[in-house]
Amino acid sequence: MRYQLSLSILILLFIFACSSKKEETQKPLTDQQLRFEIYDSLVVDYLGNLYLADISEDGKTFLLIDQQTDTLFVTDSQGTIIHKFSKKGEGPGMYPQGRLGPPRFLNDEEIIIPSWKGFHLYFLPGDATRSFFPEFNPTTSLVNQYDNSLVTYQEKIYYPLEGRIANELGIDGREFQTKTKRVEVLDLSSGKFTPVIPFPKTSKFSTGEKSFLNVNYKTTLASKDDSLYVAFRNEPVIYGYHFSQLDSPTTRYTIPFEEFIQKEPKDAEKFGAYEARDLYVGAINSFDRTEKNRFLIKYSRGLTDEEYQEIFALIEKDQDAGFEKMRQINTNGSILFDGKSVSSLIKKPKSLGFTYEFISEDEIWFSANFEETENDYSVIYKTRLVSN
Repeated sequence: MRYQLSLSILILLFIFACSSKKEETQKPLTDQQLRFEIYDSLVVDYLGNLYLADISEDGKTFLLIDQQTDTLFVTDSQGTIIHKFSKKGEGPGMYPQGRLGPPRFLNDEEIIIPSWKGFHLYFLPGDATRSFFPEFNPTTSLVNQYDNSLVTYQEKIYYPLEGRIANELGIDGREFQTKTKRVEVLDLSSGKFTPVIPFPKTSKFSTGEKSFLNVNYKTTLASKDDSLYVAFRNEPVIYGYHFSQLDSPTTRYTIPFEEFIQKEPKDAEKFGAYEARDLYVGAINSFDRTEKNRFLIKYSRGLTDEEYQEIFALIEKDQDAGFEKMRQINTNGSILFDGKSVSSLIKKPKSLGFTYEFISEDEIWFSANFEETENDYSVIYKTRLVSN
């Protein structure tokens, strides 16, 4: 009898422990305070502002760039510089007019650089290998050289290269919105570019009745396994596609931001000229799909027209006070989204900059905050997401 009683107590304790663990695991993101915790670093013997562009698939090789000189650095996992070169400029093997985004590892031997005119590939030491140019003149609504939207999948490149129908319909407008495709697919074997990803039917931009500012549907990409994920700058939604079916999304995730200022469209055929305040809106700046099927999202809340007028009137009188008020109102940073709820803004140490390379929730590499560091070497910080 005593044995049976003891066994019953043990079973109850086991069930209670499992239930407690399950409750802890299922704790909603809204109730968690997340932070980036530094636990390692990569030190490079270079006096300058180095940003991390990419990490090789095996984690042994790092690709960094000095944005001031557009010089690329290839290092090993100890920070030793293996190769260093710059290819911005005119002439054979060079990319003119600059980059549209950071360079990336295409494979173990090649680096790919998205430029204004197309894609340029180099061996790790810097020797040019291949270049690919679309049959149209690319255009761009907004350039962010820190935004990594270059996706590689089965010998194909997926990139939000704009301009395919610019000669026919311009770069915005009601008819443009019904006919544009937001992503170009480059087949590395044939060199052929193919347009994919029209605006999804459920997207606010999928309309021929009103015109939106083209900057606000700037397209950002991410991928995981056999899925491609797409977001448009001023829409709080992430669309999921299977790589084999890119005409319509298979999943749709509405992000419940606490606040996300959306810009109203116009009734005119074209949105036309815009003012600076039209750019200070809610924005999905970049995002990643994590190994736990969550999204790490970098975003900005934006400003209402009234807030914009008030803040910039203050800036004319007192710049420091005006920009401080903007920082307080225009929330800017990273959150975690599980498909239903979002975390509060993820806290990070002051030593971390605004760019990072996501590997997993336990491995996120940040470039340094150069306003906080004055070293005679460059540091890249290795962090992980932790909950307080």
